[in-house]
Amino acid sequence: MAAVDNDLKLEVRTILERHEGRDRTITGKELAKMLNRKDDRGIRHIIRDLITEGLPVASTTGNPAGYFIASNLAEKREYEQSLRDRLIEDARRRRDFKRAAGNYLGLAKQGKLC
Repeated sequence: MAAVDNDLKLEVRTILERHEGRDRTITGKELAKMLNRKDDRGIRHIIRDLITEGLPVASTTGNPAGYFIASNLAEKREYEQSLRDRLIEDARRRRDFKRAAGNYLGLAKQGKLC
């Protein structure tokens, strides 16, 4: 993994600190534009680092979509639940993919020896 640009991380943190609360979201695209970046890929990695360092950055796909700093217990719980729901959906998708790939690729289970 590439080294983190600490100046960029500080800029991202500074911007996010002005977006406290679910009603003050900022999209990754908006962040990238503000920071003169082509896309938000590197910014997503920085946000992950900021969370690891203790900044409660949440995100939502609802309206308004984007990143924000969770400002109360309801926002914290809502984001935690959305992460849990994604985990469950990803587990189902993994299970279904394994089944589909096994069927499609003709991978049969080994039969019993007679």
